[in-house]
Amino acid sequence: MAERLSLRLGPSRILSAALGGAHILAAGALWAAPVAVAWALAGSLVVAVHLVWVLRHHAWRSAQYALVEVELRDDCTAAVRSQMGEWRTYRVAASTFVSAPLTVLNLRPEHGRGLLAVLITADNVDRDGFRRLRVWLRWRCGAVRRV
Repeated sequence: MAERLSLRLGPSRILSAALGGAHILAAGALWAAPVAVAWALAGSLVVAVHLVWVLRHHAWRSAQYALVEVELRDDCTAAVRSQMGEWRTYRVAASTFVSAPLTVLNLRPEHGRGLLAVLITADNVDRDGFRRLRVWLRWRCGAVRRV
C-alpha cells in the first residue's frame, strides 16, 4: 500500500511578518537610492502591489488560485488543491528547501515546464504535520537541499 502525507495549509502570521518586512526593506531601499521622487513613488507602488499579491497567495491563502492542500506520495509526486477546489499533480523538485522554520516545496508540473513554490511554515500546518513533512522530504525524496 502506498503511503501518503496530507496537509491542509492555513494562513501564516510568521510568513506575513517575514514577507511584509522584506517588502518594507525593498521600499526603503528605493527611497534611500539616488533616484527621483517620482521613480521612488512608482517603485513603492509596485512593491506594495506585489506585497498584497504575495500575502494573498502564500501567507493568507485567500486568493482564488492559492494552494490550500498538499498530498505527498511515496514516489515523490504531489497533488495540490487550490482554493477553487482544483487538483493538480506535480513532481517534487530537487531544489526544494527544508529547514526548521521554513520549507519551500518546489514542484514541477508532470507535463510542461515551470516551477511552483509552496511556502510552508510551522504555523500554517499542524506541528506534527510540519515535522512529518520535513522528514518526508529529507528521507523519502532525498534529493532535496537540507539545512
